[in-house]
Amino acid sequence: MEQNFKGFEPDTYRFLMELGFYNEKSFFDANRARCRRVVQEPMRALATDLIPAALAMDPNFNTRLTTVVSRMNRDTRFSKDKRPYRDHGWIGFRLPDTRTSESLCVYFEIDPNGYGYGMGMYDANPALMKPFRARVLADPERFLAILSDPRLARFEVRGEPYKRDHFPDAPEAVKPYINRRGISWCYYTKELKNTFEPALLDEVLDGFDAMKPLYRFVQGLSV
Repeated sequence: MEQNFKGFEPDTYRFLMELGFYNEKSFFDANRARCRRVVQEPMRALATDLIPAALAMDPNFNTRLTTVVSRMNRDTRFSKDKRPYRDHGWIGFRLPDTRTSESLCVYFEIDPNGYGYGMGMYDANPALMKPFRARVLADPERFLAILSDPRLARFEVRGEPYKRDHFPDAPEAVKPYINRRGISWCYYTKELKNTFEPALLDEVLDGFDAMKPLYRFVQGLSV
């Protein structure tokens, strides 16, 4: 199958930086075609190429590009930040009819300084964390075996930690993962060279493949 993604451009990052500085309608209107060419079109192409890997991870993922690829316009109705446009973009695969705050999301992102990808929860998420902790405590060896994949070493574990140990009897090796209000595995770099090449797709596909058993364990799916 022919690859759609051909790479971003140096102007992709330049545009995002300028949009962050000139975050107003007159600038965006004057640069609308530029935004489409250097940000939106390559993001949609990359998302299209990532769909098979996302569905291999979870066949229930929503794959409609209009919802998978972020819009440049921000919804400012309930935010103190009234800037009308995002200075970054993302591709996010999650279950249908769920908000980002309700989901375990698998993503790719780009901003004025770098790019990254990973999986996780937007914020504290008791509905997802409680069954995840139960699975870890029921079979810590299996969870740690999944984490032993050396490809996962690139991902930083994030999520607000508890101030005290809520699971004193748990194996020490799993405490950094279950003593959190939410959890994410995130890779981010400011090394941009690979993003200018079609080979970025291979890098992200490898990351998705490495995360697949971890995603399925967190979600309680068969690995």
